[in-house]
Amino acid sequence: GVSPKSSAATASSSSSSCFSSDTFITLSNQKQIPIEQLRSADELLTTDGSIIFPTQMMIMLDKSKFSQAMFHTITTASGHNVSLTELHLIAIIKNDNTINYVPAKQIKIYDVVYVMSNDKLVSSIVTNVIREMKTGYYAPLTTSGTLFANGILTSCYANVHSHKVAHVAMSLLRFYHWLAQLLFINEPFGHQDMEGMHVVPKVMYELAQFLYPSALRFS
Repeated sequence: GVSPKSSAATASSSSSSCFSSDTFITLSNQKQIPIEQLRSADELLTTDGSIIFPTQMMIMLDKSKFSQAMFHTITTASGHNVSLTELHLIAIIKNDNTINYVPAKQIKIYDVVYVMSNDKLVSSIVTNVIREMKTGYYAPLTTSGTLFANGILTSCYANVHSHKVAHVAMSLLRFYHWLAQLLFINEPFGHQDMEGMHVVPKVMYELAQFLYPSALRFS
């Protein structure tokens, strides 16, 4: 997820903003690929809580293949599991069937999440949450700000009070991505093989911090 960390501090501080390297992402053709293989313009799947629909990969905000981080691994009754750093937002279903995004560290047993099972959207109870150290982390950003990670609906954002406000804060990035596609620019954010946080979202978050100081929390 997005978190305004300098690349110099990735070994420890990115532990607030990413997926583990063993995460698989579901593409719109139902194929599952390792998160490290995601590329700009890949078509992924997400949901709004009612239907499953495509979303597009824009940029890998942050990544490190060999750095260690502490993850919260969340397991569901459906047999799905995903490892997120503690401040990464994950969707839970409230009593009125609306979606609320909360940090992974707040997830408890009996919370209910959305999972994709046999190409269908179903809800599933959280049955276990553990903390574990893993090597490698990745932080993809999609046009919807959400994706299915290991079949579980998650946000692309982290270290923020509100998923919705974070998504609004990144609207300029989405506009640039849309414009680049219109102009047939293949690498709108440049070559993305470098480790660490991408400079574009770093600048965007500094701007967002200025515009939305009360809604975004940075550490």
